[in-house]
Amino acid sequence: MSHPKTPQTKHDIHPLILDRWSARSFSEKSISEETMEGLFEAASWSASSMNEQPWEYIYAEKGTEAFHKMVECLMDGNQPWAKNGSHMLLSLAKRKFEYKGRENRHHMHDVGAANTTLLMQAAQNDIYGHMMGGFHMDKTLEAFGIDPAEHEIACFIVLGYLDAPEKLGAPFHEREITPRDRKPVSAFTKKLS
Repeated sequence: MSHPKTPQTKHDIHPLILDRWSARSFSEKSISEETMEGLFEAASWSASSMNEQPWEYIYAEKGTEAFHKMVECLMDGNQPWAKNGSHMLLSLAKRKFEYKGRENRHHMHDVGAANTTLLMQAAQNDIYGHMMGGFHMDKTLEAFGIDPAEHEIACFIVLGYLDAPEKLGAPFHEREITPRDRKPVSAFTKKLS
């Protein structure tokens, strides 16, 4: 689905990749539990070191006490718009392999892959997500009983169906309509011979 945030690319990039962007304007429409389960199943098929699948998700639907508690853990700059999403997710990474309890140095990489896979499936369903690193760590650990020796918090993710950018106040409205851009490929690749 093409929208104003769809970037112009030099190469033929899959539409799901182009449709994934970090929206802030969410409609009142709720994501069904069946659809949420589909998003989590998609995440489960991500690649991971030793097939450990170190991702875990805590999630809540808008209107619940748990959703409100998640919003309160966010930094002030994320709360005004994130509170309008349909669902809020807390993405966690298990620090150790189940086998012999060894440290898994790939845990955050693998959880990032799972989050991206979840967001690609969301895009397939016209659902938009916004990953947020702006949250209060200590407050989140305490609020959800997370042992930092066992799990590392990757991010919060808000999910919802898209709404008009005009419903957002400043500075979020401007961010919602600003065209997306990326560094040129040459800025982050180095071909060896």
